[in-house]
Amino acid sequence: DFEGAIGVSNDSVDGVDIHLTDRQVEALRMKDKKVVYHNNYFELPGHRYDLILLLDVLEHVREDGKFLDEIADRYLSNAGHLIVTAPAFPFLYSRHDEFLAHFRRYTRKELTRLVQDANLSCIRSGYLFLSLLPIRLTEILRERMTGGGREGPQGVGGWAAGDALTRVVTAILRCDIRLSFFLNSFGMAIPGLTVWVVCRKRA
Repeated sequence: DFEGAIGVSNDSVDGVDIHLTDRQVEALRMKDKKVVYHNNYFELPGHRYDLILLLDVLEHVREDGKFLDEIADRYLSNAGHLIVTAPAFPFLYSRHDEFLAHFRRYTRKELTRLVQDANLSCIRSGYLFLSLLPIRLTEILRERMTGGGREGPQGVGGWAAGDALTRVVTAILRCDIRLSFFLNSFGMAIPGLTVWVVCRKRA
């Protein structure tokens, strides 16, 4: 499971996840020849990227605004686009976020303001995973009512369901994403578990 920054420039694709070990980086490079994986930003080539994806990255960074500004300034081309996803809604912050080392969650307004402060223009924004929001909300309410929760020492990698159920869940989430983008095309940002923005450098 890859959570991190991805930079795309012409036919070059670089992926960065600082939580990967050197052995995992080598394994990913052998498995996927189209992407060059790294576990730090210092190995990135000197060129700028036409597209940068920050996939669930900012919530792990203490100084998120400074980090975003540096990434955009150092790595994004003048005509490039940057896409950010992050966990939505601060009131949903829970033991699950603590386990995943999240410093925060974001509203769409907060993430948009962060982008603008990094000298980027927000082109479009919205939410994903509408169907997961009631489930997470129920878990939060149970956690706060009981003073605890069921969250064990596992993250996304702890998913252990069979292939059949995995395919069903994957299909449901894909439909969820399509519905989110469809509604967003009509200016309807229905709340979901993930918030996203598409932005570019200001002219």
